Amino acid sequence: MLEFILDKHILFVLMGVMTVLGIISKLIVNVTLKRMVRAAGNMNKSTHPLMRLVRAKFEHACMISDTVENVNVFVDKYLYEYRTAGMKLHSWRRMEKAAAGMCLLIGAAGAALQYVVNGMQDMVLKTGAAGAGLAILVFLFHLTTDENYRLDAVRNYMVDYLENVCLHRYEKTYQKELKVMAPESPAVEFGAVSDMAIEAEEKKEDKHGTPERPMPAREVPSPSTKPEITPPVMPEPYEVPDVKDPIKAMAEKVLKEEVKEPVQIKEEKKPEKKQEPLAKDVLIRQILEEFMA
Repeated sequence: MLEFILDKHILFVLMGVMTVLGIISKLIVNVTLKRMVRAAGNMNKSTHPLMRLVRAKFEHACMISDTVENVNVFVDKYLYEYRTAGMKLHSWRRMEKAAAGMCLLIGAAGAALQYVVNGMQDMVLKTGAAGAGLAILVFLFHLTTDENYRLDAVRNYMVDYLENVCLHRYEKTYQKELKVMAPESPAVEFGAVSDMAIEAEEKKEDKHGTPERPMPAREVPSPSTKPEITPPVMPEPYEVPDVKDPIKAMAEKVLKEEVKEPVQIKEEKKPEKKQEPLAKDVLIRQILEEFMA
């Protein structure tokens, strides 16, 4: 198995893969930090996803608590969680150093295997030198740009904008809204003591030791005196007037009149009994008596 690994030069392939991985990670970090520095320098108009997210979260936090106590911690939280190419920015930065270390370890392990299998030969020195040379190459490429400096610049630009521009702008807007929404101050009622009068009285008390006259608003009743509790008095009964709706009363009156009128008409239509004249009866009786006689 060891002879197969050494014959196929698998160790050199692994060292080459680690070197390529270190260079790619360095390029990704370099491009990402360059874009972040440019976006943080013009954070007000930037369309960078991180800058838009931080602006939105900061405005939301100001709406909830009116201010953000520690802006540095607020910015660092989103810098630590920022992802690019599917991985966190911190992971890409760690991969550069890990690739250089892996090249050095694989070169040392390959030199040791060559010495164990084939003895001391030129291949032992070549394997060790290849691992050390690739590790130094990756590390020097890592030092071509100062990543810590760029990351600090991004942090400073973001904190400066949020703390010195965005926060003051939000405070001014919030104060304008309060002035528009605040109601007018109510007038002091007759006999009430204003706050300015109380403050003036306190100043006089501090100067002279005792106030010129006791303030009604500051007098406190003695806790020893119990308030009088009188039993509740029931109100006297009174007659409730019969109040009807005028429209309803007029309607009832009209109905009563309509009921009375047909009764009177029926009574008028009844025929009166005709009384026979008494003179006619008397005449008939006289005629009958003469005829009988």
